[in-house]
Amino acid sequence: MNNFEPRNYRIDNVELNWAKLTKPVSPFGQPQYELQIATKDKAIADDWKTNHLTVKDKDGKYSVSLKRKALKADGSENGAPKVVDKDAKPVDASSLGNESRGNVIVYQMFYKTAGREGIASSLTAVQVTDFKEYTGSVEFEPIVDIHGASQESDTTQQAEIAF
Repeated sequence: MNNFEPRNYRIDNVELNWAKLTKPVSPFGQPQYELQIATKDKAIADDWKTNHLTVKDKDGKYSVSLKRKALKADGSENGAPKVVDKDAKPVDASSLGNESRGNVIVYQMFYKTAGREGIASSLTAVQVTDFKEYTGSVEFEPIVDIHGASQESDTTQQAEIAF
């Protein structure tokens, strides 16, 4: 495996989900950009496995979580993945919603560190071919029951009842 040549691996026509491409997130203490790609085609998922990606299968939908570290090993900025539209023009990814479609490029290279070795993949670029806009969460009004008391007071009353 250590003779693996670094490369850009292009993955075409995938579903794009859970895009965090404009501002890094830190789910495990390391700031990173994230994107999940998905397909329902097992042959495509098998190809991803052959190309050193970790594929999850949930009810016949195959997905891969792609990441890009926000900081390089020396602590300098790594930069966000490049995001473009179908005409290769820059696009604002802050409103990129689930079930958008597109192509992605990941940079892959061999690594050996702390007694472990393998092929690392880093999300490099995303081309959005079918943009589904994320519109944000829904706002709810307070719930009032038919007697005019709020749900909060009903919950409080129920909590005070001894068993």
